[in-house]
Amino acid sequence: MAWLDELKLNADARVAVIHLATIDEEDAMRALAGWSQSGEWPKGMGLITWDIGDQFRHLREPAATISKLAATPETVLDIIDDYKGSATFVLKDFHHFLEHSRKVSRMLRNLASRLPFRTETVNIIITTPRFALPAELAHDIPTIDVGKPDGKQMLELLERETRSTRSLDNATHGLRERLVESALGLSVVEAGRAFRKAIVVAGGQGLDERSVRQVLNEKRHIIRESGALELYPCTGSMNNVGGLGALKGWLDERQEAFSQDAREYGLSMPKGVALIGIPGTGKSLCAKVTAGHWGMTLLRMDVGAIFSGLLGSSEQNIREAIRIAEVIAPCVLWVDEIEKAFAGSMGDSGTASRVFATFLTWMQEKTAPVFVFATANNVRRLPPELLRKGRFDEVFFLDLPSHAERITILEVHLRERGYSMLSQRFNLAAVASATEGFVGAELQALVNDAMFPAFRDNRRELETEDLLNAAGAMVPLSASHQEHIEQLRTMVVSGQARNASDDRNALALSQK
Repeated sequence: MAWLDELKLNADARVAVIHLATIDEEDAMRALAGWSQSGEWPKGMGLITWDIGDQFRHLREPAATISKLAATPETVLDIIDDYKGSATFVLKDFHHFLEHSRKVSRMLRNLASRLPFRTETVNIIITTPRFALPAELAHDIPTIDVGKPDGKQMLELLERETRSTRSLDNATHGLRERLVESALGLSVVEAGRAFRKAIVVAGGQGLDERSVRQVLNEKRHIIRESGALELYPCTGSMNNVGGLGALKGWLDERQEAFSQDAREYGLSMPKGVALIGIPGTGKSLCAKVTAGHWGMTLLRMDVGAIFSGLLGSSEQNIREAIRIAEVIAPCVLWVDEIEKAFAGSMGDSGTASRVFATFLTWMQEKTAPVFVFATANNVRRLPPELLRKGRFDEVFFLDLPSHAERITILEVHLRERGYSMLSQRFNLAAVASATEGFVGAELQALVNDAMFPAFRDNRRELETEDLLNAAGAMVPLSASHQEHIEQLRTMVVSGQARNASDDRNALALSQK
């Protein structure tokens, strides 16, 4: 455990007060207890815990025992200050008292500077479920982030949870890997609960592929409840995306770029892509199908949930979202309408700027295989530093679909509704001509609207005339966004973005 090694290093360096941020308190205490029973633990040093409920408990008997059992947060620090002997004190959920009492905060700060110079070693470990130290303590007390369990730890947990039921005895190596992967991103407590539920659902038959789906479903609910992230189902394949040939080709080239073969070849991992364009052009659809095409988990970041009402919690939310994405990796992190999060118009004394800086720094320096898929409707609200090279590998502009692309999009939606032999049944060229300026979402709505009169008319087959009538009744969004579209097109001409359609369309655009 890397965090335990860091904790030992701080203790050896006589750092007297250490903050341990973990939501898996029980697992952390198990690791500390194991350390106290090893040969590395100093002889004669006790391990004592305190919380407001159970008060003092001795996990390893110290040379000097504590006779005073009941204590307030203030008297706890007095007892530690007066303690005769060597001991490590673990104060659970102590951040509550630091947040609401200046005296307790000051007393702890005094101990942080005084304890290292005592003859007997006395350490304090504060465990909290999140980064929760007041600003005045942040420079005096180091924070160690325990993080979520990795693949090795998750496998150990899976084996521990299934040992009594022998539910894993007949599982193949591949099934074990999928079960572990399905739980990555969860805490030890959450993953253990998910595994136990899967064992119950499987009954006496042992874990199987249904168990993987059970754990994934449990993870989907847990991640959604966390607020900032949602485990999103992948939708369809690249065949469900009409047009956008340049973008699809670019994504297809990078399908294997996260593999070990790519690393050995010398390829660097793709960082991400940004898609800009007016609503309805297929930006969100591309994010969904890319994850499915690459065989990766798709996480959707809810930028509204990042900015919660509690002071300091927005920064914590973005760090937690990043941490979950890195544990689940390889994955696609979909940030929809990114301009709403990072437009700098939050008006909250710099919270948006700090969250934005955290996200930018991570994008620039991340080494985990997390592919950021950002979409934006209004590029004018985006900070210019977000779109520069080094953060996104490429910026694509999704223009209004061409005549040929509109035919392709219509074919996709007609096939979804069970129609075949489209070239013989419909005059899609005529419909494409009648839908100049329509985006993909409007073409989808057109097919749906055209089916209503056919359904009312004795449920007859859909005809070209129905599609043309529906097209005539719709006013495309592009009619009111022409100036915005032209502005986005200048980004392609100036080289700030690349046209998502094929190169011929991009060339035609540059010649307008």
